[in-house]
Amino acid sequence: MLETLAYLARQPILDRDGKIFAYELLFRNSPTSDTAVIASDVLATAQVLENVLNNIGIHRLLGNNKAFVNCSRNMLLDNLFGLLNPKYFVLEVLEDVEVDESVVAAIQRYKALGFEIALDDFVFNEDFIQRFKPLFPYVNYVKMDVVDNSLEDMTRAAGFFKVLNIRLLAEKVEDEATFKRCQDAGYDFFQGFFFAKPELVTGRKIDATSAAILKLIFLLRTRPSLEVLCDNLCKSPDIATNLLRFVNSDSESKHSKIETVKEAIVWVGMRNIHEWLMLMLYARPEMGVTPQASPLFQNASQRAKFLEAVAREIETDNDEFCAKAFMAGLLSRMDALVRAPLETILPDTTNDDEMRDALLNHTGSLGQLLRLADSVELDDTQAIQSAIKELGITAPQLKFCITESYSWKND
Repeated sequence: MLETLAYLARQPILDRDGKIFAYELLFRNSPTSDTAVIASDVLATAQVLENVLNNIGIHRLLGNNKAFVNCSRNMLLDNLFGLLNPKYFVLEVLEDVEVDESVVAAIQRYKALGFEIALDDFVFNEDFIQRFKPLFPYVNYVKMDVVDNSLEDMTRAAGFFKVLNIRLLAEKVEDEATFKRCQDAGYDFFQGFFFAKPELVTGRKIDATSAAILKLIFLLRTRPSLEVLCDNLCKSPDIATNLLRFVNSDSESKHSKIETVKEAIVWVGMRNIHEWLMLMLYARPEMGVTPQASPLFQNASQRAKFLEAVAREIETDNDEFCAKAFMAGLLSRMDALVRAPLETILPDTTNDDEMRDALLNHTGSLGQLLRLADSVELDDTQAIQSAIKELGITAPQLKFCITESYSWKND
């Protein structure tokens, strides 16, 4: 019998401006399963899809973005995806699907319902072109793997599919140089963790305001009293001023003008103060997008919440350890945000030796948590198995923590 809470990996798909366009959803019946639930029988997959959508919710999982979902031949022919909303879901036809009259008819039915269609792992050669040619009139996106295709083939494919009015997506883009090459070749969308591995500038440091925000976020995760939070916030006049400006900026609000930081905290609430600080941290001019549309913001906040949830499973009543886990997740992406090596950033953000060692060397309990986060994001089954064994948590616990990590508001 299937468990109610399915494991779901979510990988961002970005547009040419670096904004999140969609997510690819990867379904597993267990974090330690070698095969995706999506490859099992149709009934089981339907149950898992239903459970995931019911437990997580489309808006919580996607915001206003689309979701690419892998489709096998049996799923297409059995009308499995008829229960999904075509506004959100793109049906991704796997590379091993045999294209015949039945598959073409199924794709036509889905197009009539309003679904967009993608071809997965396309290799730009004559065999693939001839096999999938009958689907080209219905296809919106073709996904090209930068590992399986040469740079010459990637470029040729861009010209070939542009004539057919089909948009190109480059997969497994793991560094900024590859992103720029694909962008120059005319690709529309990009998938991979290149956004977390930009070109770093040696010597660049984090600014004082960002360092102060990080310290306030850590304080909030330890559940401070109102007085302690107020005292610490007032030590950063720039942040305090911005907070007062924020709470008084809502023209539709009926409250009288708020004059003090303490009143502002009470009005906004501890939870919303935390989310406001996260947005301030990632609202950097060089990012060029709003924080919610930034894959780096989504990834950093998600891994921070994931590590905190795992820490809570390990040490239920240890608020300080859970706060450190959250900060380790957040700080692990600060090099990409600031575009500077962690070694130069950490002295201004934390004086905790345990956290520094975890971030720089992946040692200790926090280092184990970071290794688990890396494994989950990369969907590395073997590494996940090793990490949860080290941490002493079960697969159901991990499933719960993964689901919890999608809790950031997408509004």
